[in-house]
Amino acid sequence: MGIFQLTSPVLMLAFSLTCGGTQTAISRYTAACLGIKNEKDAKKFLFTGCILSFSLALLYSIIVYGQAENISTYFLQEKRCASLLKICAFSFPFSALHCCFNGYFYGKKETKIPSFTQIAEQLIRVGTVLCLYYFFLHQGKHPTIALTCIGMLLGEVCSFFISFLYFLSTDTLKKTPFRSGFSGNLPSSFPNTPASSDSIFSVCKQLLALSIPLTFSRVIVNLLQSYEAILLPTRLRLFGYSNETALSIYGVLTGMAFSLVFFPSTFANSVSVLLLPTVSEASSAKNYKQIKNTIGKSIFFSLFLGFICTLAFYLPGNFWGVFLFDSQLAGTFIRQLSFLCPFLYLHITLTSILNGLKRTKTTLFINTFSLLLRLCFIIYLVPVYGIKGYLWGLLLSEFFSSALCSFSLRKYLFL
Repeated sequence: MGIFQLTSPVLMLAFSLTCGGTQTAISRYTAACLGIKNEKDAKKFLFTGCILSFSLALLYSIIVYGQAENISTYFLQEKRCASLLKICAFSFPFSALHCCFNGYFYGKKETKIPSFTQIAEQLIRVGTVLCLYYFFLHQGKHPTIALTCIGMLLGEVCSFFISFLYFLSTDTLKKTPFRSGFSGNLPSSFPNTPASSDSIFSVCKQLLALSIPLTFSRVIVNLLQSYEAILLPTRLRLFGYSNETALSIYGVLTGMAFSLVFFPSTFANSVSVLLLPTVSEASSAKNYKQIKNTIGKSIFFSLFLGFICTLAFYLPGNFWGVFLFDSQLAGTFIRQLSFLCPFLYLHITLTSILNGLKRTKTTLFINTFSLLLRLCFIIYLVPVYGIKGYLWGLLLSEFFSSALCSFSLRKYLFL
């Protein structure tokens, strides 16, 4: 599990480089276009975003597949990750296209399709792993963690095709030929309001103007997260653990405890993807009262969900660890991580609101500060206190992140 989790920096960087900023840009422009009843241009942003994201994802896949051994040896510092990266590389183009379609549906506030595809993706992923696991056992072979990567690949492929087939079923392709040109009627609050054009380049220019700063922000944050993921097992070895024990503790923490404690954050993430186009549309219309109400409700929802989850994870934490993962250590981590929930969920929702208000520099600063704080704890406290030093840093970083997000939105709260 620890070896598989070490691949996460490469996977996170794939999302940031290929579709992270593009998905957000598509969502915002779709919301703006539909706000003025211009569905035709919203679809053009989707098509252009798909072309850009797919091209970047294909290039990234070729690089990761071809350099898997070097990436594993020199970047991840674990040679056994190479075979996993080669499997994961095939999923990047499908993941990028899926994200673009999700951005379009979120901008239209049609959450049922992204929700259905996410559920289908997880079911296919888990089902594939289980089927292959029992197949290998039946053949007398030893299953490996590579099965997880195969399940992830099939899940991404199927989720993309579900989104694409739904899009085709609405006859959107027939209604939106590119040759009809770009109407150029986006709200003036959006950057570089486009002029009419008969080419794809005017659409591409507008999309890049918004997606590049977001992508740059995500890449910086994910590079720091990558360094954090690679550094933690190394510092655990300085505490006195062997390489196998350090990877085992890292795998239990990130692959077991994190997966349970962060599971309710899917609700916060679902709310956040809808908050961005909602706040963006309200900001374009200068509807500050709606923005204030949205922020207030988001804070209440995040704190309420967070406190409920804290109780649900802290009190029976040891039970969850043994019952779900057959690991007492996982139960200990679950109880300690339970205090993260209120701050984590608040950070997620308020960051989306800041992005909707085009405060991307603010979110970059907050996220960077949070990660640098965690890195300091890893570098200086983990070799002395072990994994507890990392957990302390994680709690403090999320607390300060949520506090800084709230402080950045204070003028809207006290209108």
